[in-house]
Amino acid sequence: MRTLPPALAAKWQAGVTTLARGWRLTRQDGFVVAATEHDRDLYAAGILFKASLSLSESPAEAELALNPGHAALSGALSVEGIEADAISLGLWDQARVEAYLIDWQDPELYVPFWSGFVHTIVHHGSGFELNIQTLEPAMNQTIGRVYARTCDARLGDVRCGVDLSVPAYHTLTSINAIENDRRLLLAETQSLDLEAMRGGTMRFISGKVAGLSRAIQGIELVDSEWVALWAQPLPVLPAMGDEVSLSPGCDKRFETCRTRFSNHLNFRGIPTLPGETAMITGPSAAGNTGGKR
Repeated sequence: MRTLPPALAAKWQAGVTTLARGWRLTRQDGFVVAATEHDRDLYAAGILFKASLSLSESPAEAELALNPGHAALSGALSVEGIEADAISLGLWDQARVEAYLIDWQDPELYVPFWSGFVHTIVHHGSGFELNIQTLEPAMNQTIGRVYARTCDARLGDVRCGVDLSVPAYHTLTSINAIENDRRLLLAETQSLDLEAMRGGTMRFISGKVAGLSRAIQGIELVDSEWVALWAQPLPVLPAMGDEVSLSPGCDKRFETCRTRFSNHLNFRGIPTLPGETAMITGPSAAGNTGGKR
């Protein structure tokens, strides 16, 4: 049960109008935006909530409840860091949102209101809306591993153990031409294994889309000079000369783990797991009792 500071609890019970909301939004890359609905900046909880950012909570979700199932914040695209390109690039996807209730007469009186993550975000015209899923629905999700023949680790994570930064799994090149939002022409590199790159990842290192990653859906050599690459559609087009990093793909099979990455000792699947046919097959009609069907 949440406990309010006595002085704030007294004001809450009295229904005073000196309470204002504040929101702190933290992207996964660490960038932070803090705003308040009040008409001047408020410093509370070690955070400077800016009044000029003009965020507001959806009226339908603005009741003073400490555990809403979901919420919505809206604002103008002039808010620093919440521009149309940043939204299109997915920089605000799964951002952490923390809501506070603050006494603007005495900002030392505050209470964390609720917290959650950006579930969806849309922009229309000169504005945007963040749809936020609070922690209650997220805590009801089933978490665990599934027994399967394929690996359930993510290539390059701690459980996998493959270091994608080593030259064998990490290739730097640049964009020579842009055909459309799915097809790019890259400078050819001698060390590039085209077969391994299918299903891999392309990450932009420089330019206005720096930090964006896309799955490589197809790749081929063109005229022994350029590499043609198909990827998921890009929300914002890069520029010629922008640097990109290519890393190989993994189909989660034991054979690929062993031959492509020499990482079979860390394989997180069960390649010898019996299939459905073996599980439902009955005893041999010949009456074999030697352990075989």
